[in-house]
Amino acid sequence: MPTDFAKNLRALRLSRRVTQAELAKALGYGYTAIANYESGRNEPSIGDLARIADFFQVSLDALVGRHWEETAEDFRWRLLSPWERRTVLDFMDQLAKKETGQFR
Repeated sequence: MPTDFAKNLRALRLSRRVTQAELAKALGYGYTAIANYESGRNEPSIGDLARIADFFQVSLDALVGRHWEETAEDFRWRLLSPWERRTVLDFMDQLAKKETGQFR
C-alpha cells in the first residue's frame, strides 16, 4: 500500500502536470525512479526528499504527510499554479471590495 509520501508525490506531480519521466529527468534520476516512489516500492533518501520538496516548492512535512492537519491549507495553496494563485487572490480582493462597498 502506498505511503503518504507516495500519494502526495503523485498528487503533486499530477497537479503540476509533470510526467514521471519529466520529474525523473529534472531530478537526475532514472526513468523508473518516480514510478517506484509512487507505487511505494522504493523510498527516497532524506537528501532526495529535500530535492523533491524543493522542486515542488513544498515543505518536507507536507510532502511526507506529517502533521497533515497543520499543513493541509498550505499544501493545497502550493498545488496551485502561479496563475491560479493570482486568480484566487484577485477573487478575494473583489469580495473584500464588495464587502466594503467599493465593488462596482
